[in-house]
Amino acid sequence: MQSFPGRPTTPVAPEVVIVGGGSIGCSIAYQLALDGVRSLILERDYLAAGASGVAAGMLAPQVEAPFDDPFFDLTLAGRKSHGPLAAALYEDVGLDVECRATGILRVALDEADRVELQRRQRWQTARGLRADWLESEQLGECEPLLNGVAGRLLAGGLWLPDEGQVRSPRLVQALAAASVKRGAMVVEGSWAVGFERRGDRISGVRTPQGIVSAETVVLAAGVWSTDLAQTIGLDLPVGPVKGQILTLRAIQQTPRTVIWSGECYLVPRVDGQVILGATEEDGNYDRRPTLAGIGSLSEAALEFLPAVGQFTIEGIWAGLRPAAPDRYPIVGRAPGFENLILATAHYRNGILLGPLTGRWISQLIRSGVVAPEFAPFGPERFISSGH
Repeated sequence: MQSFPGRPTTPVAPEVVIVGGGSIGCSIAYQLALDGVRSLILERDYLAAGASGVAAGMLAPQVEAPFDDPFFDLTLAGRKSHGPLAAALYEDVGLDVECRATGILRVALDEADRVELQRRQRWQTARGLRADWLESEQLGECEPLLNGVAGRLLAGGLWLPDEGQVRSPRLVQALAAASVKRGAMVVEGSWAVGFERRGDRISGVRTPQGIVSAETVVLAAGVWSTDLAQTIGLDLPVGPVKGQILTLRAIQQTPRTVIWSGECYLVPRVDGQVILGATEEDGNYDRRPTLAGIGSLSEAALEFLPAVGQFTIEGIWAGLRPAAPDRYPIVGRAPGFENLILATAHYRNGILLGPLTGRWISQLIRSGVVAPEFAPFGPERFISSGH
């Protein structure tokens, strides 16, 4: 190794080792770097190789929420955090993560959808959020692809103008780049195969290349968090929900906004690409796309938007979303361990909640204080401290 005056010939040991190089792991590394804490990301494949790499990247708390609860408050805060973060990353490392408030049009396929969406509109507007009901004949004004017969076949729609999107893989890359710029380290292609334990502390992370020591370890390995937790006797209930997507290209007219039905969504990108997603396949660890999955998405899209039949297919992808039984994140100190932090099971909200998770995990590491917003989603709801 080449030596430079005033510089060590070996890297400075990290204070925090983060297992997982997706949106959660990289968000944590970024916030730690801003707070002056050295971290090392261990990623088994490459950055954003898991769910983050194929996520549609929608910043969409309103369209997903069936009712008002603490998790809805959390997702609203998550959406609010992305604009300032995108601006900071662009200024810092010159990457545009394509954070845009494109809005989402949630269409009603039938009368039951109409009743449910209008119920959601009432409680969301009562909270002061923007949510506008559109009758069938008005849908084309919001989304030209729904002009004419396509719109008349629907039972109306809920227009949510403040919802947005971000380019997920680019966000992960920008977070990592900004972290490394401030002293963080990233090691790709390095499997974490287990933990070294001494009493109630984790003394290191085992990899095929050796043991990596750290003062604090953060487990943010998505669906693989369960296997790693089991090496120290933690029964972490995180399983996969497989999601398949297609990347499309419109020959003529591209959707103006995100269009969401009960069975699928279409997300237009800045460069003209359109994402069609996503299946929900609980318990499936097979990341390969299937004909059945792609067929169901195609059928669902054609049902309410015949124009999509003229789009060309650019790619077919699948990812494994990490999910807890209640579909809420597992974030906080592992019961029974002084220096192991869990940050996993974000399910469909890993991109949306990444910045907040990073901020509050950094706070927990530095001060020991649990953010009240994340308190309902701690691991103690599943794991006792008896391990």
